[in-house]
Amino acid sequence: MGRRRILPHRADRAGTPPRSDPFMASRVSPAADPDAPGDHTKVAPANPSPSAAGREDTSFALAADLAPGRVLSGFEIIGEINRGGMGVVLKARQQGLDRIVALKVISPTRLGNPDALRRFKQEVRAAASVVISPNVVAVYHTDLDGPLPFLAMEFVDGIDLSKLVKSSGPVAPADAVFYLQQAATGLQHVHEAGLVHRDIKPANLMVTPNPLLTKGKKTGRLPKLKILDMGLARHATEAKEESGLTRDGIFLGTPDYVAPEQAEDSRKADIRADIYSLGASMYYILTGEVPFPGTTIVQKLRRQMTEPPPSLMAKRPEAGPGLDLLVRRMMARNPDERFQTPSELLDAVDRVKRGGAPETATHAPIGVAGQAPLNGGSAVFSLPAGHTSTKAHVGAVSGLLVSGDGKQVITGGPDGTIKVWNALKLKEVRSFEGDVGSVEQLAGAPNGRWIASCATRLTVPEMRIQIWDTATGTEHGRLKGAGDNYRCVAVSPDGKRVAAGSADRSVWVWEFAADGPKPTQLLGHTGAVTAVAFPKFGDTLLSAAADGTVRQWGLTTGKERASLNGTVGPVLGLAFQGKKLAVTGKALAVRQTDGSFHRFVGHDGPVLCAAFSPDGRLLASGGSDGTVRVWQADDGTELTTLTGHAGPVRSLSFGVDAGVLYSGGEDGTLRRWPVEAPLG
Repeated sequence: MGRRRILPHRADRAGTPPRSDPFMASRVSPAADPDAPGDHTKVAPANPSPSAAGREDTSFALAADLAPGRVLSGFEIIGEINRGGMGVVLKARQQGLDRIVALKVISPTRLGNPDALRRFKQEVRAAASVVISPNVVAVYHTDLDGPLPFLAMEFVDGIDLSKLVKSSGPVAPADAVFYLQQAATGLQHVHEAGLVHRDIKPANLMVTPNPLLTKGKKTGRLPKLKILDMGLARHATEAKEESGLTRDGIFLGTPDYVAPEQAEDSRKADIRADIYSLGASMYYILTGEVPFPGTTIVQKLRRQMTEPPPSLMAKRPEAGPGLDLLVRRMMARNPDERFQTPSELLDAVDRVKRGGAPETATHAPIGVAGQAPLNGGSAVFSLPAGHTSTKAHVGAVSGLLVSGDGKQVITGGPDGTIKVWNALKLKEVRSFEGDVGSVEQLAGAPNGRWIASCATRLTVPEMRIQIWDTATGTEHGRLKGAGDNYRCVAVSPDGKRVAAGSADRSVWVWEFAADGPKPTQLLGHTGAVTAVAFPKFGDTLLSAAADGTVRQWGLTTGKERASLNGTVGPVLGLAFQGKKLAVTGKALAVRQTDGSFHRFVGHDGPVLCAAFSPDGRLLASGGSDGTVRVWQADDGTELTTLTGHAGPVRSLSFGVDAGVLYSGGEDGTLRRWPVEAPLG
């Protein structure tokens, strides 16, 4: 995968062409609380109480020139927003353009301090270095030569993530991913400008509009995250120059979120330190706790230096192993073991998202017409007699297969587990051991002795097809080939081949031989490969992809034999039995004997999966509408609709006969349905 470069976002603003500041917002964190969130919606009184003893004095009186109603270089002061040891942040109106801005002014008590002035100018230079971006705060104007040096910035009306968590508790995993993607995008712009932030923390990640105020309202806007406060930022090449500003023993950063190497020497910090701090921030917003709590800075830093990053799964199992692994890698003690750039982090976030959203986002989108949590449709149909269900996984049941003798069902999910169930009672028999990963799909050998699994991983070396012993649940080995995650897997009817489709648009086939598996790469798809299937005749493989095509391959030659349009848009699933072929996507379509596709109409929304009965007479489909539908495969007559899943249906498999159907849902449940086949 190539390196991602994020193109600057260009926005037209009247007046002075804006620069951007990825770190500053409409406030400075109060010195009395290094992680205190600022309130961007109210104007604070002009005379805050004195700071605690031993901290920098922030109790200076507001200069007469900065009192409400006064004008500073064309900016009419409205009131104070916040203050810190370096200065005060004011809400003001830019008179010429009649727009509200945040005005940062150096503390009057600091004007006679050359080091303070140098720091403020360093801050301004860093602010002016970053191209405009949707995830950074714009800088409109600077004045460093006047009697009161100041910086005019975009006024952000919202709430920071620290205050959001304190007000409403930890955020949903999908919301955290949404915020993480925006924060990483902003950090990539910072990195491309040659900057290091050095104080990423929840209080410096602002969300606008405030989700607490817009919840349930149709604003038509998605929340925007902006990185704030560049008070500690420096250019990556300024470590030596900074030595004159940083006294030995001075701690820069916030202890709960600072990277180990930055805690040891702030001049060692590079963009990877910001990635660490962002990971620690994600842990906080997902759990409501800092990663390494302690009563003193020394205790916190000692734990950080000696303990591994904590697992999200212990506090928020619904976050899933993909997000857990991502955050722990961001927080690796060794910078070389982290993502090396925000761009690389964004690639990993994409992979986690492709593995399935860990939880429905509370705001996605806020006030925009979208899907409400599904509850199985209109509940017209009651659960049939003989229906059995169990909570199988934390997260979706994404992989599902039935053993050859029909006595066991095997499932996998994003919680990093593969489980074996009694097929009749759905009682867990065993769980596989080892590094399972976030399972995408399972496929079984015809003799029932082993299965293959594919899972979402964060690094290329981990992206393998795993082979498991069914009886013991232990891993036999791994098959490697693709440069991206595998999305689907299949085993040939004779058990001599395994095929898999990758997000990198390639299909891989491994043929087992005495001296090891022989890989073959099949190229032709122009989108991520989402389904593979072995017909029971000849050396043939079928594959389907997000490019909307189904392709037939000759395995002896490794060449494409035929390609056809599946007529359902990006293909999400593929089912094959005898000479019958079904594809799923925005609809369900079955290929007829004349080569045309006939749509089976009934689902309300995309169809995610399908399965033929062993005799090929029935076709079952699972939809995003939460229903399982059973069709007569020849003519598309709908025989029954099964409801019960509290969300989309992700996986399906018939038993050894057409009388039993198993389904796995986004709700984490495994269900067993009795199915009556039509006579004749």
